Amino acid sequence: MAQDQRQRRRDGSRRAQASRQRRQDARQQHKRKNLIYGGAGAVVGAIVIALGVVLQSGGADLGFSVRTLGGVHAPPFDYVRDVVIDGEPERVPPTSGNHLPQTSPYGFLGDALIPENVVHNMEHGSVVIWYQPDDAVLAGQVHQLVRGLGSQCIVAGTYSDMTFAITATVWGRVLPLDRYDESQLRAFISEYRGSEGPEPGVCRQQS
Repeated sequence: MAQDQRQRRRDGSRRAQASRQRRQDARQQHKRKNLIYGGAGAVVGAIVIALGVVLQSGGADLGFSVRTLGGVHAPPFDYVRDVVIDGEPERVPPTSGNHLPQTSPYGFLGDALIPENVVHNMEHGSVVIWYQPDDAVLAGQVHQLVRGLGSQCIVAGTYSDMTFAITATVWGRVLPLDRYDESQLRAFISEYRGSEGPEPGVCRQQS
């Protein structure tokens, strides 16, 4: 029994180390992108400082609040994506802002999400699940989750421009995760599906 406990501790330690390494690798990749784009990175950093986008926990399983932007059906399509979480710079998907007049289809899409469309879904109260592409296991887990919960007020698809493996968002709130965590995702969806955004509940009529 003691040997099993030691093995579990070793396995847990290895998983935690792997998770930290994935986040570090993602940050390094993000830094390389900033270097490639040169001055653009400095501009983004200035915007983050100006907006004061430092996220604070909104509860054990309910993610972080994000400063909301206006939401009209026209450009510019500028979103708050570079944020600070627990003192670390991170990149998250959009959670509010201007968007296209068309919404995204609801349910598990299994394809790349278009931010300008799904932000409109969030305006109507939808939860959006963004997950890294080229990960069949992760895609299968998300697909199973959406199938179990139903597609009403949920959109799920791939998105690579974020630090995390998977992220759930509603209007003005984000739940970033280093790995798939069904309990946290279910809690987030249960709490916020259909209830957030400038036009909450519209998604129930559309999906």
